[in-house]
Amino acid sequence: MDKRLTFKGSALFTVLYFVAVFAAEFIGFVHPMCWLLAPALGALLAAFPYRWMALRWHKFGLGTMLSAVFGLLMLAMGEMDFLCLAICVGFGLLSDLVRIILKKDCVAYPVLALGNIAIIIYMWTRKAWYLQGAADEVGQAYADAMAPLQSTLWLVIALVGIIVLAELGLRIAKKIIK
Repeated sequence: MDKRLTFKGSALFTVLYFVAVFAAEFIGFVHPMCWLLAPALGALLAAFPYRWMALRWHKFGLGTMLSAVFGLLMLAMGEMDFLCLAICVGFGLLSDLVRIILKKDCVAYPVLALGNIAIIIYMWTRKAWYLQGAADEVGQAYADAMAPLQSTLWLVIALVGIIVLAELGLRIAKKIIK
């Protein structure tokens, strides 16, 4: 296997990373529980492009670049604001620090994937505003079903889900890409 990092390969797998995380968000329209778990599914699906790039990019910047591209595209589409972008990129930076210090992608990737929570963080920090947006976009019944998920317990469940599925995705990707 060629382990060189090329611009074409980097661009392709960055796009695949974005598509994996973004596509997972669409299951959220099925049910509020799916909305809550969509960032975890995104972490699972995006493990393959991350693994491919991690084998070729050994210096600082992989997590930062992936989170910045993801966040900027989401900002451009109106799906994120600057605070959410900062949260997303912050986890990318932290992921790079973990990766450089510990030299373990099995720790760095779940940290990067935690940045996916930026997409739905207002579900817990701006509760009434978030429910109103859900009601306007999907309907009042959807918003009513989402309200019980706005507890701290469900935030913890979402974060643990991201970590577990990120790790699972990375293990699967490691078996496929050696």
